[in-house]
Amino acid sequence: MKKLLLLSFILVGLTSYSQEPVGAIKVKREQNLVKAVFDNTDYKLFAVDRFGNPRENTFASYTLWIKEKKATKKYIGYSNTLTPEMLKELKSLKKATKIFFTNIKVNADDEHLVDLPDVIETWFPDCNNCLKK
Repeated sequence: MKKLLLLSFILVGLTSYSQEPVGAIKVKREQNLVKAVFDNTDYKLFAVDRFGNPRENTFASYTLWIKEKKATKKYIGYSNTLTPEMLKELKSLKKATKIFFTNIKVNADDEHLVDLPDVIETWFPDCNNCLKK
């Protein structure tokens, strides 16, 4: 009888111990927006989700760098469209130039900021600027 009682206490102790949680389960949330794309016809940025669909999220901020031979110019933007100052500089270029969008922050659907990777584009000027007189 004592052996049976001792055996039942051991089994109860083992079964209750085996049902204890070992640790917390951590879930990593996937970010819906994965990259930004520059539309050179409308002169604006738009976000792309992880399935490749364009989204109309608003851009909180970004930095535009225009790299020329002698200098690199920096402009700060706070909306999807480029500012008139940026457009004036881009349209005055005479040669193809690399432009970089860095420090891109986008308002996500649930109202928090999402950092997106940098965008590197080549800006091709209008043909009117290229003609030699």
